[in-house]
Amino acid sequence: MPLKKPIAMNQQLQSSFQLLEKQREEFSAWVQKAPAVLQHRKPSADQWSAAQLLFHLAKVDQQVVNGLEKRLGSGKALRPMRLGTRVRSFLLNLFLRLPIKFKAPPAVSEVPEEVQIPAVIKDWQDTRARLLVLVSGFPENQLNREVFFHPRSGMITLPQTLRFMLEHTEHHRRQMRRLLS
Repeated sequence: MPLKKPIAMNQQLQSSFQLLEKQREEFSAWVQKAPAVLQHRKPSADQWSAAQLLFHLAKVDQQVVNGLEKRLGSGKALRPMRLGTRVRSFLLNLFLRLPIKFKAPPAVSEVPEEVQIPAVIKDWQDTRARLLVLVSGFPENQLNREVFFHPRSGMITLPQTLRFMLEHTEHHRRQMRRLLS
């Protein structure tokens, strides 16, 4: 079920959020509609199933939203974006576009052996509802401020964070298609 978009959201954030929602709905539908044998089949002992990959994607989003809520709720002044911020964000997204495998950061690398797909889909939607609240109320004059700490690239802005989320999910698109075929 798509989330309702707010009236006064910044256009750049709104566009990114809509793309994120499209991805979430697409990946959730793929896994949900697949036969159970494909949902839980692992290509090898050290690889994830489609259900586990869906869990990972939802977990990454949850970690991002938790980090944003913590940072924005701290009351600390947000540091202006620097040149290094742009470079690190660019490199992070560039590497995510490459067809190579990366080791997930520890906070999102553990997935349960048994994944309850309806629960993951609901949790992911709930996380996105929290993200919608954050981006809806985000002040326009803070868009070039660093708000999220990514474990590989350091502090990035909210638009860069949403771009990372989009690129991360796209990074897993081929993997998900392969798992469900």
